[in-house]
Amino acid sequence: MATVHGAFAGPTSPQSFATRRQFAAYPAFRPFLGRGWWHWHNHLGWVGPWFWPFAYGGFFYYALWPYAYDSYDPFWAYGYNDIYAGIFSPYDYEPYVQGPQAPARMASLTQSMKSACDSEAAEVTGWPIDQIQQVIQPNAEQRALLDDLGNAIVKASSNITSHCPSSVAFIPVDRLAQMEVRLQGMIDAVNAIDPPLTRFYDSLTDEQKARFNEMNAGRGATASTGVSTPPAAGPANPQEACGAGPIMAWPVEKIDQLLKPDAAQKEKLQALQSAAAQAADTIKAACPSEVPATPPGRLAAIGQRLQTQLTAVQTVEAPLKDFYDSLSDDQKARFNNIGQQILPRRDR
Repeated sequence: MATVHGAFAGPTSPQSFATRRQFAAYPAFRPFLGRGWWHWHNHLGWVGPWFWPFAYGGFFYYALWPYAYDSYDPFWAYGYNDIYAGIFSPYDYEPYVQGPQAPARMASLTQSMKSACDSEAAEVTGWPIDQIQQVIQPNAEQRALLDDLGNAIVKASSNITSHCPSSVAFIPVDRLAQMEVRLQGMIDAVNAIDPPLTRFYDSLTDEQKARFNEMNAGRGATASTGVSTPPAAGPANPQEACGAGPIMAWPVEKIDQLLKPDAAQKEKLQALQSAAAQAADTIKAACPSEVPATPPGRLAAIGQRLQTQLTAVQTVEAPLKDFYDSLSDDQKARFNNIGQQILPRRDR
């Protein structure tokens, strides 16, 4: 394969990573930044119509630097509440579908989604292959394996574009469908990068593995080597991030008040609520108790977590569709707007 690591030249740091996530660069996202449940969990979750912005950069970088990136957007904080927000969106899309300015606003929003997705793809190719080579000092065989890893990262970047949403999902069923596509795309990317990363890591000597494990592990890495001593506290316990923020309570009373479901609809609603509870339990039970010590181990743990989240979404999808399809048009309109009425006061 052709050598590709030159495309990854340049420093990568938590600071530049955080800067890329400043959605103020996309004016169309600004109306969504002050309203949403993601404030509760120190992660982005849904920003308007986009689920888990810059997810790929987040978990790929976490595989290399579990210490640094937890403070910016902890990977393990994503979970059930994002499914909840997919069902009960807190966002108002009326300005995008009604009024003389609606077409222009919608065009700007969809273009910003595409631009942000392109930025995310570029973020993935920001993996510091040149820095890894500098730290590891690979032999010829190891350089070839590192090139294979670089090529896999490029393919993962291309995969992002094919899984990006091209339209705004206004209803809960469509939002969960987009979540499913997004999570499947992440899993595909992990599956593409995991084998070459593992092969490269397995080819290293014990000394090289130790240097790779500690590359930029702390905040005091030197520019010449990228190696530092991990902070005494180590990376955050995943279970602490998994439990950060309150689990959103199912809005039984609000649904009854606004929809006044009949007996058949209540039965379907109960099935949906049970599926949501099962999804929450599934995600909680799958949270690891510690951070794996190696980049391949961390990437594998990330892949398992993403698969769990995908399973949880799929658990909810069918009963959600069954319940939603049973509603009248008026009930659907009311259900679509419940999220705006149950948003916690502290986020308003």
